[in-house]
Amino acid sequence: MKIGIIGAMDEELIPIRAIIQNLERLEKGKRTFWHGRAHGHEIYLTRCDPGKVNAVIATQQMIDHFSVDAIFNMGSSGALAPELELGDLVVATEFIQHDFDVTDWGLKPGEMMFDILMSDETGQMQFRSQQIFNAHPELTQKAVKVAQSIELEKLNGHSPKTYTGRILSGDQFIGKLEKAQHLWNTHQGLCTDMEAAAIAHTCEVNGIPFLCIRAMSDKADHSAVLSFTDFLVSATANYGKIFDQLFQQLDVQ
Repeated sequence: MKIGIIGAMDEELIPIRAIIQNLERLEKGKRTFWHGRAHGHEIYLTRCDPGKVNAVIATQQMIDHFSVDAIFNMGSSGALAPELELGDLVVATEFIQHDFDVTDWGLKPGEMMFDILMSDETGQMQFRSQQIFNAHPELTQKAVKVAQSIELEKLNGHSPKTYTGRILSGDQFIGKLEKAQHLWNTHQGLCTDMEAAAIAHTCEVNGIPFLCIRAMSDKADHSAVLSFTDFLVSATANYGKIFDQLFQQLDVQ
């Protein structure tokens, strides 16, 4: 099985690179990819850099260059749900791009427009809308079972818990309590990042299964800037363990 793995920062890829054998560097245009093997699977890694456009470009290049069978995304996120603590993991089931806003046209926050055309009969604009993009159910279920079956490393004395649910993405670093509360109240997303929903969107267009696991590195409030740097490496270490076990359970094609 060919698996493409995308992280926004090199530090977020460190736990994954540690379990990949025979890593080789591949240059495609201005992007660097890494190729190796893990438990019989071909693994391709790349850093996309923060932001939705960066994430889309990296995802599409991963699909076009290497014809991967699935895309995995992992990294840090800011917790929105009150019960989440630093180090907790979210295995995503669905995604919304929270900063897409055409509410003045009567759509819901994060609802996007597709297949736009003008009706010859009415002169009105017609379109299809979509707010939610989905993770692959089977991959998600397997990842959750793995996460719940292994011992995760503690972070500052906290034993991380695994949650499943919605992730919100936008081209914004959420560092204010008021904004975090607004996103939670509007979308009930467990956490927020800057890439996952855009990757999910790209995978859906291409018909590629998508799995996303995010580690909480901050509370997406006034403490975010301080704790993000302090906890990034520690908070992301556990998904390396999860991916290592998950690779062993996936069929080798």
